[in-house]
Amino acid sequence: MSAHVGGMPPPSAPAPAPPPTDGIELPSDPFAPAPLLTTEAGVQAWPRTPGYQAFNGWLKARCGSIKGKEIIPGSDGAGPIGVLMRVLDALVALVDEVPPLEESQRFGNRAFRRYIALVEERLPALLDTEAADHPLPPHLRAQILPLLLNSHAFGHPTRLDYGTGHELAFALALFCCVVSGWVVGEEAQDELVLRVFPRYLDLVTKLQATYRLEPAGSHGVWGLDDYAFLPYLFGSAQLLGSDVTPAQALVNATSTSGPFNDLYTLSLHRITLFKRGAGFAEHSPLLHSLSTLPSWVKPHGGLVKMYAAEVLGKRVVVQGLWVGGWAWGAEKPHFVGEDKKGVATVAPSTTAQTTAAPWAATARPDTRADAARAANASWGAIPQRR
Repeated sequence: MSAHVGGMPPPSAPAPAPPPTDGIELPSDPFAPAPLLTTEAGVQAWPRTPGYQAFNGWLKARCGSIKGKEIIPGSDGAGPIGVLMRVLDALVALVDEVPPLEESQRFGNRAFRRYIALVEERLPALLDTEAADHPLPPHLRAQILPLLLNSHAFGHPTRLDYGTGHELAFALALFCCVVSGWVVGEEAQDELVLRVFPRYLDLVTKLQATYRLEPAGSHGVWGLDDYAFLPYLFGSAQLLGSDVTPAQALVNATSTSGPFNDLYTLSLHRITLFKRGAGFAEHSPLLHSLSTLPSWVKPHGGLVKMYAAEVLGKRVVVQGLWVGGWAWGAEKPHFVGEDKKGVATVAPSTTAQTTAAPWAATARPDTRADAARAANASWGAIPQRR
């Protein structure tokens, strides 16, 4: 089985099978994404599918690979990485075309709906244009656009919110870039985490601050973070075995303005841009408790388990995802009925192909000046592309 890289195959050639993902075979002709996780039965069936197992294994593999590595600065990159960076740069610049409306409510500026409408209008053509020299392999476009648009990877325009389910949609899109054979090799996959993902965080942080997006499903002070999870997971992996202790990371994040070399410290610092007027231990007690541990082994291990339980395993988080064949498996679950929007009205069948996995009340900025400060802060210490 060979991975296809660089361009489209001849018209007469069959679509190549995606590369195996650590022993898990995924379909070469994946079914189109659909909202498969709208019921508890669907959420419970997902972990037994090859797509879930491959994605979860990919996250763990990336955490192992980026240990001791730093965020990659610079808004560039070669090949498909460069394509993704240019697309994200364009979406960052698009925010300036849609200034927030003069509204008094604390959360949810309605200008965000106009921003998302422009993203939906421009993103497909933008992706095609930027990828002209590095064409997307068969099926990749059809798999990732529903993740980015239907799954609202940049925030929900109706609810005017953003949370870990939206973040998950973007991570699944990156995973599909690997499954398709478009992003190949360990170094390039590391760049997805250390270069592309920080730029995505630049974008969504600017959106959160500019349009004052409501945290989606926040647990308040008892949650890990109002908006994000993966930067803590990846960041703690970067710091495994380092000289920087959890306590020192918190000191660095709250006493300096960067630049920061790891996603964990950067995440802690970002919180200080949004939560003010109270001590860190008061507004983020869970993260503060992690800073009291002597090394990164327990924090990272705990975050791995927490992500599976509180993000991947929670219907309220994943119900908005449009899941395709590469994130599920060869067989699309059978739905007895759907409503007018195509959402399942009954539980999906759990007979899809399975393959055993090889790895067994908080202060926020209430002034426009504070919001602008957070919006203009570079989440990943990555300069604007010129």
